[in-house]
Amino acid sequence: MLAQRVFTAIGLLSALLLIVFFTNSLFFLVVLSLVALFMLFCSLSYVMLQDYLSVILVLSLIFWILALILICTYPRFNSYWNNLYSLGLMGILVLLPCWLLLLYLRQHDDFIVYFLGLIVLVAAADTGAFFSGRRFGRHKLAELVSPNKTWEGVIGGIVSCLVLLVIVKSILPAEKISWVLILVLPLLVSFFSVTGDLFESMLKRVRGLKDSGNILPGHGGILDRIDGIVSTTPAYILMLFYFN
Repeated sequence: MLAQRVFTAIGLLSALLLIVFFTNSLFFLVVLSLVALFMLFCSLSYVMLQDYLSVILVLSLIFWILALILICTYPRFNSYWNNLYSLGLMGILVLLPCWLLLLYLRQHDDFIVYFLGLIVLVAAADTGAFFSGRRFGRHKLAELVSPNKTWEGVIGGIVSCLVLLVIVKSILPAEKISWVLILVLPLLVSFFSVTGDLFESMLKRVRGLKDSGNILPGHGGILDRIDGIVSTTPAYILMLFYFN
């Protein structure tokens, strides 16, 4: 599994380098034009929705709370939402708010720091949960949805985020990050990261799938890699700007 992950990452990087350095001008023009059209569509959508970002933020947080309820009650209410239209709506509610809020974050002067902070914190939560759950896991978190998830793993994810933020606090100037944020953010990141992971696992179980796709060997589908980020982004941005 680890070897597959490494080879997939190397393959993606190699493909990018090949496109940049070894394709002819026509092929590069086509790829660049498709990317440009996609970016134009995204930009127009953002312009139309940017006045409603606060509403989208609140709705996204409400959605993830409802998602947690579905996880806790699985499979009791599956028949009510297990259809094409409901799943399509869920996909929009998962991806659209994350995309819009990250574009909003991009306008901030410290975007790179905040964005990398989001990625690293989610990775720390996932890594801490994986190793602590594997070593100390005894009490199942949501056995019907994801048998390998444990409460010990959740605690390990929180501790990993907390340690990381304390290290960052010791490096950055005192005013850059508050102690309140250090104490609250690990809880929120771990909570929403696990919720996103469990939510995707629930959808896969309902549809009888192992992964959300097979485009990334060893990693599963794209959503298998970003589920924690899309679920954590709304709460992360809310806490970041509220406390800072």
